[in-house]
Amino acid sequence: MNGTNMEEIPFQKVKTRRRRSHCPSGVPLTTIACEDEFDCKELESLFQNYNLKLEQTSTLKALAVLIFMSATLAVVELLSGPSLTISKGSHPVHCVIFLSLFIVTNVKYLQVTQLQQIVNLTLLFSFTFSFLCCPFSLGAMGLEPPTSPEQGVWQLILVTFVTYELLPVRTLLAVVFGVMVSICHLIVTATSVTVKTQKLWRTLVANTVLFTSVNLSGLFVRILTERAQRKAFLQARNCIEERLRMEDENEKQERLLMSLLPRNVAMEMKEDFLKPPERIFHKIYIQRHDNV
Repeated sequence: MNGTNMEEIPFQKVKTRRRRSHCPSGVPLTTIACEDEFDCKELESLFQNYNLKLEQTSTLKALAVLIFMSATLAVVELLSGPSLTISKGSHPVHCVIFLSLFIVTNVKYLQVTQLQQIVNLTLLFSFTFSFLCCPFSLGAMGLEPPTSPEQGVWQLILVTFVTYELLPVRTLLAVVFGVMVSICHLIVTATSVTVKTQKLWRTLVANTVLFTSVNLSGLFVRILTERAQRKAFLQARNCIEERLRMEDENEKQERLLMSLLPRNVAMEMKEDFLKPPERIFHKIYIQRHDNV
């Protein structure tokens, strides 16, 4: 066996540097709004498959929170009185929708594309749920009493935080969702609520501070969580790669030993290497052969 046959192609080092992608050029705050991806498409695809079970579990947790919240609000609205409100009709419908998505998500063999479709539907109905929680005033038509500017604030904060922390959507999409929900509530509050102007502006400023805080905190925790997941994935991959590399080097050394020495001598040396260290270097592999 010549030297050229002994050479083998070494393991290819996969670049693990992260890059910014899916960010429109010229738009500010892209370093915050856009997530990281691996340079290698194969590695990114492997990470998505590796992370599928975790994303499925987090989606189930998010749907469970939304089901509990919508069901609780539906019961409270129904027990509050016979008056007709927007939330009385919307909360039970959203509860049924979130429950259906929960059942579909709880499938054992779920593909990445299927989970993405479920997550997008969850995000869409979360937006409609949040929008209908805004303080719409139908008091002028005699359908419900006048609303207060604080109505729906805690629902929107909870839905926004759940979107950031549990739903496996792109970071840019989560930011757009949080900003749109906050702007919708502020616009509806400013146009629908009939209270004193001074009190209304104070409430709007307070709501703006709350929405900004939950968006910033959710974004911060989301970025840290994603980086920790990618780091853990890389560590697991590097351990497997090093193990395969060691096995490959051992096979090369064994083939080299077999090519230089007779097979019986090489096997004897290999067995001696497994013995305690003090017995390895005191043996001379010399054999006497008669009638040669």
